[in-house]
Amino acid sequence: MNKKRLIAFAMAGLMTMSVALTGCGSKGEEKKDTAKDGEVVTVTWCVYGDKKEDLDKVIDDLNEKIEEKINVRLNLDVIPQGEFSDKMKLKSTAGEDYDMVFTSNWLNQFSENMSREAFLPLDDLFAEYGQDIAEIVPKWLLDVGYVNGELYAIPNQQIEARQLGIAIQKEYADKYGFDKTSLKDVREIEPFLDQIAKNEPDKFPIDMRVTPVLEAGYEDIVKTTAPAGNVPDCVVMKKGDESCTAISINDVVADELRFENDWYQKGYIRQDIATVVDNTADVKANRYVCTMTAYKPGWDAEFTNRQGVEYITVPIEGAYVKAVSGAETMTAFNVNSKHPEEAMKLLNLVYSDKEIYNELLFGIEGEHYKKTGENSVEVIDSTKYDFSGYGWMLGNQFNAYYLPGQAEGVWEQTDELNRAAEVSPLRGFVFDPSNVQSQIAQVGSVVKEYANGQYTTNDIEAYIAERSEKMDQAGLQDIVDEVQKQIDEWMANQK
Repeated sequence: MNKKRLIAFAMAGLMTMSVALTGCGSKGEEKKDTAKDGEVVTVTWCVYGDKKEDLDKVIDDLNEKIEEKINVRLNLDVIPQGEFSDKMKLKSTAGEDYDMVFTSNWLNQFSENMSREAFLPLDDLFAEYGQDIAEIVPKWLLDVGYVNGELYAIPNQQIEARQLGIAIQKEYADKYGFDKTSLKDVREIEPFLDQIAKNEPDKFPIDMRVTPVLEAGYEDIVKTTAPAGNVPDCVVMKKGDESCTAISINDVVADELRFENDWYQKGYIRQDIATVVDNTADVKANRYVCTMTAYKPGWDAEFTNRQGVEYITVPIEGAYVKAVSGAETMTAFNVNSKHPEEAMKLLNLVYSDKEIYNELLFGIEGEHYKKTGENSVEVIDSTKYDFSGYGWMLGNQFNAYYLPGQAEGVWEQTDELNRAAEVSPLRGFVFDPSNVQSQIAQVGSVVKEYANGQYTTNDIEAYIAERSEKMDQAGLQDIVDEVQKQIDEWMANQK
């Protein structure tokens, strides 16, 4: 195994596995079998989801078009989400032949696959057969698929920039004269929330799904919650910090906890927050006048369509692309793929060809969907075929037809938001948690123990001090030190 390859796996979590991996570098090369001239190759693409009744029928029809364009056929292997990670691990360890696979930081995890040397380096393939993807995808988005300078996964294009926003039921915005089109600070909405708290006893002023004070200034680097979560709770970095200094959550969380306590005391947060396990029924019943979460273009139409009453949405200024943005949904290649060249040709086609991409999402026109406009459709029978809910997993979502409730131009606006956002200087860094797994688990236990206590406590300062002490005792500083060590090593390799 060459030195560069070994370093790449060290960055992805192979610090303790070098002996077991000796000699694995040529694993993918042994089984490659370039197609003969004129031979039609079938590429197997493993994704998760619900396998629909007409999947084979759609793929057969789609393959006629794909074969005509690139002399390749697709075998879409759809695996239930609950089985996906385990099945892909078995396929990988058994040396099974498949070509492409969905990977992320939360399902079929990228770092775990790298530790098994399961993925193929893609630089040469991408340069030769991925030209359309290269033209479409911003360089900063591709960065998340690199490990120590080598490309191992292609991120799918969707909403990447993180921007907070508030969705508000229009009836109440009109009633109380709320007419802002954007907010610079979340506290600007307080006069409106006051009106709801005082005059609408059957409503909750706001559903808080984010930590707005923290997120205004920091991005999360390590979380004890699920990787796909958005609540910083362990190690963070100041947004835009070129020195990439790791910060303990204890050093910055106090203002967030005070803010949440203040809003609870003012009646903006439902008073039974400490005991509510599931608020789904209240959400569906539109009992929350406002919802604060991540903003994206077209959000108001989606909220209105989903909730059944009209909503307006108000962004809170400051869009940001985090270090890990894009890692939530990527496509990697099996190191045992027999036809990696054809696989890259297929991914490039799906990423760039609107007709191919949309048939993969919606099925056959007139049978599974009907056109309602040049770029808009309506699903006829989702039980037969409908993969549109997974558009973000299959390449370039900005090529998707619009569904009812989605406003024309949303994809262009989303792309613009992504490209205009500030980009983290830590793009491309992959944290290996293996040296501090026990500390992360212990800190996570403290986070759970103190969850929602900031709302109901009568002494917020005592609560903050007690919580911080417990976090430190659980090993929080060990995690910070390990993160900084790995960041420093990563930055040294960027020079």
